[in-house]
Amino acid sequence: MSWDDERFERFVDATARMARGELPGYGYSHVLLPYAPADERFCIERLRGHFRTQLERQGFASEPIAVAPLVAQAASRYTRRELHDANDYRLLERTLAGTLIAETAAAISQRASDLAPATIPILCRLGALYPFGQVSSLLLAVHTAGVRQTIAVAYPGTADGMMLRFLGRNDPTGGYRGHIVT
Repeated sequence: MSWDDERFERFVDATARMARGELPGYGYSHVLLPYAPADERFCIERLRGHFRTQLERQGFASEPIAVAPLVAQAASRYTRRELHDANDYRLLERTLAGTLIAETAAAISQRASDLAPATIPILCRLGALYPFGQVSSLLLAVHTAGVRQTIAVAYPGTADGMMLRFLGRNDPTGGYRGHIVT
């Protein structure tokens, strides 16, 4: 996959349509743009510049929320934990999976609630969840926390129908219920 300006424009349009209530979202008001992880820096530049400008022209403000620092903060208390055997590793993996999703979703939900109603949060730098958490699980947790505003999601991976794939691995949740721009 290489960068696709036309698909990016569809992402901008779909996000504005979702925010106006013109796009169903399959249960979630999230608009997801899959892109190649190698295009991360370029994608972030486009989100901070062109994406925000185009949304402003349509009457919406936006606010980027980098997920990587939130994940690092949630995981920080586990970085010095001693691991003695395979059971310790498995326990840490299960603990981290639940903790990272729950605490990161809580931080995103708090940031989203602090924004003005017509402001669209833009989630980026989601690759930091791997291998302990999945993007669809994070978005479900944010939705469950009560965030109903439109969320634009820059996803460093691919999508096949409703199935998300990151670094060649399918998201084990069985499918994502939001609008995916293909």
